[in-house]
Amino acid sequence: MTSERQNAINDGLCSSDRERMLDALNALNELLRAREADSSSLRPLTALLRDGDAEVRRAATWSVAKLAQNKAVDDAPLDFLITLLADEDEEVRENAAWALGELAGASGKDEAIEPLNVLLDDANAQVRGMAVWALGRMAERMQLAHRSSVPRLEALLDDRSLYVSKGAAWTLERIRPLDPQA
Repeated sequence: MTSERQNAINDGLCSSDRERMLDALNALNELLRAREADSSSLRPLTALLRDGDAEVRRAATWSVAKLAQNKAVDDAPLDFLITLLADEDEEVRENAAWALGELAGASGKDEAIEPLNVLLDDANAQVRGMAVWALGRMAERMQLAHRSSVPRLEALLDDRSLYVSKGAAWTLERIRPLDPQA
């Protein structure tokens, strides 16, 4: 059952008052960190994924990813998250990749693979690293070989970021056993 606090937060997420909405996002993130939030916030968060303000999209994508990590997502907004992989804001792209990695297997779909492959060339190492990780999670949880990812991942083995290069090795270890031709 949804708590009174969760209901108040959800109301705040729907508010047209920017300060109230941002306060609600912050309060939701506190609940998420404590693993006390439930999926009732997903609908208002989905609306915020389309917000014109990058700060709002950052917080909303982080919240959706954290809900997924906490296994508190019933019906994830996969299409919106895939769209956000091309967002102008690097933190939004990173959070969207994180959310898709956490949701891997929830949908059994692979529409995110090619947009994640594009992120492997992102200028930001954190975004590249999260895309690498998300592809690895999809291979691990969905048993998809992602042949299209292999050449890019192999190139990332020499990435200047240790986070990215180690992540690429980890992901390749998950992909190759699924498809010996990969």
